[in-house]
Order: sequence, then structure tokens, then C-alpha cells
Amino acid sequence: MPDNSYAIYQLKDGSEFHMLRFASMDELTQSALRLRRDVHQVLEASDDIMFQDKASAEQYLRDQGFTVIPNADPEFITVRNAQLQEATIYLTYASGICWLEGCDTRGVDQSVKREHYDLVYTGFLPEAGAADPLAFLESLYAQFNLDPPEDFRGHSLSVSDVIVLRTQEAVRSYYTDSFGFRELPGFLPENALRNAEMAMEDDYDMIDGIINNGPKQEKQRELPAAPERENTPHEGHQKAHRRPDAPAR
Repeated sequence: MPDNSYAIYQLKDGSEFHMLRFASMDELTQSALRLRRDVHQVLEASDDIMFQDKASAEQYLRDQGFTVIPNADPEFITVRNAQLQEATIYLTYASGICWLEGCDTRGVDQSVKREHYDLVYTGFLPEAGAADPLAFLESLYAQFNLDPPEDFRGHSLSVSDVIVLRTQEAVRSYYTDSFGFRELPGFLPENALRNAEMAMEDDYDMIDGIINNGPKQEKQRELPAAPERENTPHEGHQKAHRRPDAPAR
């Protein structure tokens, strides 16, 4: 994004994004709290349950109502709710069996993610907009509902849309809420060149520090590396010691 510009992002098409459409920030917050609560409760309930393998533990979590996201790491399970919020549950192994040991729920609130959205429009940010961003956002909301530009191909602005404002000083993202707008830290990468590339590249996967790489090319997406156990805090729930009934290693 160049300086003094704005960008409008709207959720991608697809049934998986249905529960995010028109969801207020308060609704997303309550959903995250429920997921944290449910994860902690299932860990407490499973305190005396041993599993033959990871697949058995995953099935147990499905039976408890979680959506399990497949991953290859044998030591953690990712669960997701309808709002695409995720938590990680860790497994501990001994003598050929495993059990649910702890969890990391720090990422639960991160349901408003750039990869869930398409960039649908960019425009010029006037000086008044930079000076009073909230008033400018309200004016955009009125314009894109009552008299949208002819080249606008998205739907009228509504709850769950994200508007990004870039000035010479900063890049700030705002979530269109039920009433007004809420600032949304972390929606776009912090690096300024990456922000500029996202407006100019034709392939979001081609963000590499060189603007205008040329036409989109097919390339294999690398899977993210699994978190390292010893460096990953288990926020919210962690057994203080190994189960007394667990077999010795």
C-alpha cells in the first residue's frame, strides 16, 4: 500500500467463513472464551484416560464436540471451532500409550486473519482522513453502502469487513463492528515493504521483498513448522506434574 491510501478487505467466499460473516467483535470474543473453557474442561475430564495413540485421542476430542485439524506432529492436536478459532492440546507418551497433558490457547482470539480475506478495493486517503481516521471510516461506510465507486466489485460494507489505512506514520487496520469500528492490530504484517507488496502483487504468496515479481506461478505451499515443546508456554492449563498413574518412561 502506498502512503496516504486505504484498502478494503472482505471475507472470502466459502461455507467455512459463514460463521464469521456479520460476527461482531464481542461475538468473536465470547466464542474464544467458550473455546478456552471447553478445552480446559475436556483436559480436566480426561485426567484418568489413557489412549493407545494420537488417533484415539483425536477421536475422543471429536466425541467431545471439537473439530480436529489434521497435523503430522505426534505431540499435539489442533482443535477449531465454527469461528475458525484454534487451540493446541499437547500429548505426552510413555510405554506405548499417551494422554492429554496441557494446552496452548494463546491463538484462540486470532480468528480475523489476513488469509481469510480478499483485497477488494484500494483508494486515496485524504488529509482529513489521516487526521480523523474514525470519521473517515464512517464516511467510507456511508459511501460504499449508498453510492459505491463504479469499479468497486465487493458487497456493501458490513460487519466483519476490514479497512486498512496507511499514512506516512503507520499502517492501522480496523474491523467493521456492529457499532462503529475497532482497531485490529496484527491484521497485516508489520514490515512496510510487505504491506506495499500486498497491494501490488497479483499473488499474496509472492510476498518476498521484491515488488512486481510478474504473473502468478504455481508453487507448493510449505507447511508451518510445529512449535517446539520446551519453548511453548501452555497458557491456561498445564499439569503440574506427571500423572501418578502414568507408566514410567
